[in-house]
Amino acid sequence: MTSFESFLARRYLDATGRGSFVKLMRQLATGGIGLGVSGMLLCMALMNGFHDEIQKNIFSATAHFAVAPLAGDVQDLPTILNEIRNTPGVIGASPMRMEKGLMRVSDRDLPPEPLVIKGIDPTSAGMTSTIFESLKSGSVVDLEEGEVLIGQQLAERLGLDVGSDVSVAFFRLNLGPTGNQPKVAAYRVAGIFKSNIGEFDRGWSFIHLNDAMRLAQSQQVEMIDVRTRSTDEISAIKSDVLRRIGGQYIASDLRDTNRALFAALRVEKWIFTFLIGIIVCIAVFNIVASLILLVTEKKRDLGLLLALGATPQQIEGAFAEQGLQMGIRGTAWGLIFAIPFCYAADRFRWIPLPSAVYDFITYVPFRLHFSDILIAVLFPLVVSWLASKYPAKVAARLHPIDSMRSS
Repeated sequence: MTSFESFLARRYLDATGRGSFVKLMRQLATGGIGLGVSGMLLCMALMNGFHDEIQKNIFSATAHFAVAPLAGDVQDLPTILNEIRNTPGVIGASPMRMEKGLMRVSDRDLPPEPLVIKGIDPTSAGMTSTIFESLKSGSVVDLEEGEVLIGQQLAERLGLDVGSDVSVAFFRLNLGPTGNQPKVAAYRVAGIFKSNIGEFDRGWSFIHLNDAMRLAQSQQVEMIDVRTRSTDEISAIKSDVLRRIGGQYIASDLRDTNRALFAALRVEKWIFTFLIGIIVCIAVFNIVASLILLVTEKKRDLGLLLALGATPQQIEGAFAEQGLQMGIRGTAWGLIFAIPFCYAADRFRWIPLPSAVYDFITYVPFRLHFSDILIAVLFPLVVSWLASKYPAKVAARLHPIDSMRSS
C-alpha cells in the first residue's frame, strides 16, 4: 500500500469536526470487533481449560495407558515389563488385573455397592498413578493379600474406616452344591484414598495382584499400566512401546474410552466460537455502513482528488485500508482485554466452581493456545478487509466532474 493511500485512510479515519455520525459508526464498528474478538478468545480459552483439566485429573488418578495382549493374558511378563520400562519417555510400568463385583458390610443393613476392582502390584503401582498419594493411612507398598483400598465416598456411604471388614461378591461363578454361585472373598480395609473424581472415589477399589490372580485361577497378569513423562507424549510413546514388544499387543488410554466426551468438548468449542464470531460479522456491517456514508459525505473531496490525478485504484486502496485499520484497532482492543484476563483468571483462579457442579474442577479454567489467538486475529482482519471492498469500489467509480457538481 502506498504512502498516499495510507495517509488518506488515516486522515478520514481520525477526522474530527463534521461527520460526527459517521465517526460514531466507525467507533461502534471498532468496538463491536473488539467485543467479538474478546468473546472468541474467552470461549476458546474456556473450552481449552475444561478439556485440559478433565484430562489432567483423569490421568492423575490412573495410568496414562494400558498395554494388553490381543488374546489371553500377558506371557513372559519380566521381558515385556523390561522392554516397556526401557522405552524412552516411560517413567513407570506396573502389571494388573481387572475385576467387577459388589461390596457389602455384613453387620450393616445396606445395599451392596457395585465396584471396579483392580488387582495391583504394590511395589510398582505407585509409579503409574498418583491416586495412592492421597491414602488416609499407610502406603500402597504396604498393601498385603486379603486387604483392599477404597475411595472416600464409598467409605462414607458404607460407614467404613481403616481396619473395617468387608466382603466382595465377584462377577465370577463357582460351581457349588446348588449350582453356579458368585465367588465371594473377605477383605480388610487397609487404606482410603481421595482422588476428587467421583467415579473413582465412589466405584473403584484396589486389591493385591496375588488375590486377583488367585480369583481368576491364573498365574498371569491381564494388562500392564504405563505412565509417561506427560500426557502430550502418550500417543507417541504408545507407538514406541508397541513397536518394541511386537504386534501381539494393543494399547489404549482413557481418551479412547472417553472419546465421545473429548469429541463433544471439541465440537462445543468450535460451535460456541462460531456463534460468538457472529458478533464480529455484525460489527462488519457497521464498517460497510460507515464507509458508504463516508463516500457520500466526502464525494466532492474524492472528485477533487480524482481530478488532481489520483487514480481510482488509489482511492479504492485507501478505503480498503481504512476498513482494515478499523479491523486492526478492534482486534487489538480485543486482545488487550482477553489475553491478560485469561492469564490472570486462570493463574489466580478468580471464578470458583461449586463442588456440586464439578467434583474435580474447583475453578473456571482459561487456557489460550497460540492457534486460538491466531484464529481470533486473522478472522476479523480478513472479514474487515472483505467488507471494505464494496464501499472502496463505489468510491473508485466516482466521476470527478459529476462528484464536484453534485456537492
